[in-house]
Amino acid sequence: MEITDEEWTMVRRMVRRTIRSSLHCSIASLNPDGSPHVTPIGSFLPTEKGRGVYFDAFNAQLAANVDRDARVTIQAVDSGPLMWARSFLKGRFVSPPGLRLVGTVGAQRRSSEQEVERFHRLVGPLLRTRGGALLWRSLPLARDVAVDRVVPIWMGAMTPGVEAPRRQRADPTN
Repeated sequence: MEITDEEWTMVRRMVRRTIRSSLHCSIASLNPDGSPHVTPIGSFLPTEKGRGVYFDAFNAQLAANVDRDARVTIQAVDSGPLMWARSFLKGRFVSPPGLRLVGTVGAQRRSSEQEVERFHRLVGPLLRTRGGALLWRSLPLARDVAVDRVVPIWMGAMTPGVEAPRRQRADPTN
């Protein structure tokens, strides 16, 4: 199923709000033994529909995992306290509070000046702090992400219009 323009607009808005409220998205990959590995990535940027990029820095385990198995899930959650407070008071979210992007990661490559500039605009004043400069001033390497599916986060009755995930039921005879 192809990602719609409406879904991609939601992705772009949610990732921006996530980076601003949480300073990172989470990327889940698979360790060599098949166990999950979750990495906070503060530099994921959606680009054209179904595509994104993140800067490949400080994440040796994620890099090793995606070099071996490119499948990932990226989770973005808006952690803004006002959005959560309003939603709890209303008893519903106006839009899903987060989403998951299911896809694959490409090989490490040189980042473009435009990608770095776009990210620097996103983090804004944080880049002028000592920590922001240490983390994000130099971002020479990047990886492309191909997004196959966008899955809104379901939180029961608080997320009207979001489909509940299908649950796999274990066969009680096994």
